[in-house]
Amino acid sequence: MFSNILLIRFSSLGDLVLTTPIYRELRKVYPDSRLTLLTSEGFGRVLENNPHLDEIIYHHRKETRIDLKELINQLRLQKFDLIYDIHNSLRSRWIGWQLKRHAPKPEHWLIEKRTLARELQIRFRWGQFFNGKSQREQWLEPLQRHHTGTLSTKTELFPSVADKNYVKAWLNQNDLQDKPFICIGASASFPLKCWPLHNFKQLVENIIQSGVSVVLVGANGEIETEELAEYFRGSQNVFCAAGIFTILQSAALLEMANAVVANDTSIIHLAEAMRTPSIALFGPTVKEFGYAPMLAQSRLIETDLALRCRPCSRTGKGTCKNREQQICMYSISTQKVWDAAQLLLPKVRE
Repeated sequence: MFSNILLIRFSSLGDLVLTTPIYRELRKVYPDSRLTLLTSEGFGRVLENNPHLDEIIYHHRKETRIDLKELINQLRLQKFDLIYDIHNSLRSRWIGWQLKRHAPKPEHWLIEKRTLARELQIRFRWGQFFNGKSQREQWLEPLQRHHTGTLSTKTELFPSVADKNYVKAWLNQNDLQDKPFICIGASASFPLKCWPLHNFKQLVENIIQSGVSVVLVGANGEIETEELAEYFRGSQNVFCAAGIFTILQSAALLEMANAVVANDTSIIHLAEAMRTPSIALFGPTVKEFGYAPMLAQSRLIETDLALRCRPCSRTGKGTCKNREQQICMYSISTQKVWDAAQLLLPKVRE
């Protein structure tokens, strides 16, 4: 039995959403334990208001050596008896190692990142080394080894009442309250993961012609989203919400949508955590990596072509090596995505 548990996960936004089953299931298994999460300032705010966590420590990742030493000294004072390292990075392992140097020495659980299996699939197309588990299941493995019962892998987020009211006010201002709308996420961290902009334009036109509005979502400065917003400037059925909400307010907006269509990005994970079915467009990455949508109504859409170059990247970073540039994304037709989107109207929730 553990009384004081430290969990560590710094990034990224989508990955932080995927860690949420751990906090809930830890609380079920160890109901009297104190749970403290160490995460990064910024994206870590997506975990605010989580009722299963007793404390969240936000840390600037661009810390100096002195900053890191001070953090470790502060953590040591709390005398944790379990460290659940959900990141398994050089920084997180260093923090765990430093905490174990002094009594009382905490037990240390470390997730398996499946880095080798991913690299083998990218380099040699050897997918047989994946165990078929999602990242959510994989990261629950350390807890599962100490618990005989079934652990739920459903993600969850907790926007505040104020967050939801702020979004409702925006929807009301744009005459979207109680009206169906689909959120579109046209950008991604890396260009390789982006479905062509002309396909998104065709999709948006199909959606608004069906009588359903479109809300563009994402962060400030995302080129694809900005171009879509400019293309549909003046439309009474296309609205841009990119960059105007906090992370949890964005989650509240996604909860109110009928469906979400986006590239393989954190938008999919945010939406599903709020139980909104989503359509995820996969190109350079593949479902075996563990990031496929989880809801029964959600869909993963990828090319029908048997491309020897897929997967080409762990995250979508890099350059396309196919003579037909980004054929994995360009070969996904607008009609295929629209057919899937129509099945999500009206919204059906799990």
